[in-house]
Order: sequence, then C-alpha cells, then structure tokens
Amino acid sequence: MKHGPAVIIGGGISGLSAALELARNDVPTTVLEAKDRFGGRIHTIHHDGVLIELGAEFVHGRSKLLLKAIEEAKLSTQAVPATNRVLENGELQDSNMWEIVADVLKRVNIRSPDCSIDAFLAEQPLDDHTRNLVRNFISGFDAANPGRISAHARLRAEYSGEQMAMDQQMRVTEGYGALVEYFLREIQTHGGRVISGANVRHVRWKRGKVEVLAELQARHQVFRGQVAIITLPVSVLRSSHVAFEPSLPDKNEAATGLEFGNVVKVIFQFRKSAWDDFGFIQAPGAPIPTWWSDARGPTLIGWAGGLYADALLECSDDDLCTMGLETLSKMLFNGAPISGLRQQLVAAHYFNWAQDPEVRGAYSYIPVNGMDLPKLLAAPVAGTLFFAGEATVTDAQTGTVFGALETGRRAAREILAISDG
Repeated sequence: MKHGPAVIIGGGISGLSAALELARNDVPTTVLEAKDRFGGRIHTIHHDGVLIELGAEFVHGRSKLLLKAIEEAKLSTQAVPATNRVLENGELQDSNMWEIVADVLKRVNIRSPDCSIDAFLAEQPLDDHTRNLVRNFISGFDAANPGRISAHARLRAEYSGEQMAMDQQMRVTEGYGALVEYFLREIQTHGGRVISGANVRHVRWKRGKVEVLAELQARHQVFRGQVAIITLPVSVLRSSHVAFEPSLPDKNEAATGLEFGNVVKVIFQFRKSAWDDFGFIQAPGAPIPTWWSDARGPTLIGWAGGLYADALLECSDDDLCTMGLETLSKMLFNGAPISGLRQQLVAAHYFNWAQDPEVRGAYSYIPVNGMDLPKLLAAPVAGTLFFAGEATVTDAQTGTVFGALETGRRAAREILAISDG
C-alpha cells in the first residue's frame, strides 16, 4: 500500500528507528536534526584511540528490538561485571543493591493512592542505610527527584524490567555511535534523507498535510509531508522552541506534566589501567557518588543523577575534575594525592546536557499521579502527527535507549497502518 511522504523531527535513535522502518516500507522519509551530528543523547567520541561515551552507554537488559538491531549492524556486545560495592568507612564492601532496591519497591501498593518515592519510603519500616540506598539509587538511575517521582510508576518499571533482565548490563563494543552510523547507512540505502543542522522552528499542519519550517545554513526551508513524527525531548516540546499551528494543548500539557531530570557524567581517561575491570561502586556522600570502569579502555566514569546532578550544574570542569579525583583516591588509590592522579590523566571529558539547547537535561521520569502522561504524549493527532521518544514508552521504563528505539518503530507502524486513501 502506497503512503505519502513523512517528515521526522529529531535524529536521535528514536527518529532514526522510525525512519528506517518507514524507508524499508518504501515511504519517502526525511529526518531533520538540529545538531551537526545524529544520535541525540547517544554521543560517542574517540580520543587518542579510546572510545568515550558522553551520553548513553549501557545496553540495559534484553530488549529484543535493540539486540536485533545490534546484530543486524554486525556489532558486538560485552557484559558489564555484575558486582556492586559501596565505600563505607574508607573500605569497599560488597553490596546487593539491585536486590535490595527491588525488594523495597515491590512493597508499593498499587491499590493505594500514588505518592512520591520519598513519601513511600517514609512509611516503610526500614533502617536509614536501606532507605538512603533506595533513595540514592532512584536519584542516580532515574535521574529523578525522589520527592517527585511516582512510586506507582517506579513499581511498574520494576516489573517491566524483570521481564527483560533489566539488572543485566552490556555495552556495544564498538560504541553506541556505531549503531547510529548503521541506522544512517540503512536509511539512505533505502532512499531516506537525513539532514543535520536543520533547526525546526514551526510545524503547520492539517489532516493529511504537514509543513515543517526549519533554519538550515542561515536560510529558511520548508519540508512537506503527509505525516510527521515528532521525537523531541519533553523539555524542548514544552518550550516555545518549536511552534505548532494549530497548537497542541494536550501535548503541551503532557510534556509539561512529565519531569525531566539532569545527569552529570565525568569520564577520566588515564594513560593505563591501574585497576581490574569492575561493575559499580557507590560512594555515599560524595558529590559524584557512582563510579564504574570500562573494559574498552583505561577510563573511569563518574555519574551523578537527579538531585546530585542539580547541585553540580554550575560547577566548572576543573571543579568536577577535582571532586572526581578526590573520590577516586579514596575508593581505588588508597588516598593517594590527586596531584599524582592528575599526572596520569590523558584527558577528562564532560558534556553538560542541561545546557544543550536541543536536549536541556538527561531524560524523563513520571511524576506522582502521572502514569497516563506517556500514553497521552504518544497518542497520534488526526492521523497526521505522531510522537515517539523515551518519554512515550508504555511500560514506565523511561530514559532508555531501547525505549526510544521501540517507540520510534511503534510510531512508524502507526503510520504504515493508515491507508494512503
């Protein structure tokens, strides 16, 4: 069945997934990306031959669609060590963090009124150590404020994650950027167009017709289609950066209702590895509290999410470097002076996603009483405008690459189900 042309706004993995599905089904497809690169919150670079993931890094669990894409791209994965440790009283102790968090979250009563994770934890007979562990996990993993994130949504995400072994982590050996490159090649092989540097400012639409106005190379250009897929982050959707005519008050309400958290990620690239590859280490009380290694190179990665990230957004790169090295010194280097660690550094890498105008943060999470918001955001409008992206998942697992990938294909298939006539 013949379909009219489609315009996709956003060249992250969601938009690329949608574009490939449409192009493979002979739908004339154009992807518009504001940045000078594709991938969105996937941002892989190489420095002195070492792979650096400035954005998304992990393959969480066993998403069939994501693993199939990796296989089709002839890429490989490598497992992340499953060990978790915590720095307590200057010593590293083994921790079964995933199990503890899962056991606590399963106490959420879906039949009771929704509340925040903080409010839920306050009612549980837990010791302070367990309560803080769960709270810190939610802040870091979900990039969330525990005082705002929905307990019901977090329970739903927990059950959804169990179905796909969410506690198992892998990496794309060649880097997530290699998967982006595969999608770009395939889209173009099937006749699709991908255009970077196209800053979409206005979308005029009526049933069966879309005009997308974009700034491209200091000129205004119009891209026309029968349908459009919008994959913008909710932080951009709820701003005035892209105007819709007619306006979309329901979409704006859904995007405004969803929360969008922050992350600060620090990647230290050393001359050589002076440590064995390890899973995750938590350093409670440290400004950058979560750390891991990467077997693909001599790097140590620090992560602060949610409230921890909010406290660091105005810090300089040098401040972040000092904070990170001080924590690493305590965790892995027996309190060695950080001056010596600095001498072993090849580079320190940072990317402030909160200041990126096309992203404005890290990823979304569902607030109290907001379980319906992703579904409302994802709903098509008049068989003409379709929506995808990590914030439109149906299983509460927001903030994931597999979620973005799956929603892109879902939006494409919604289009394919519509007759051209």
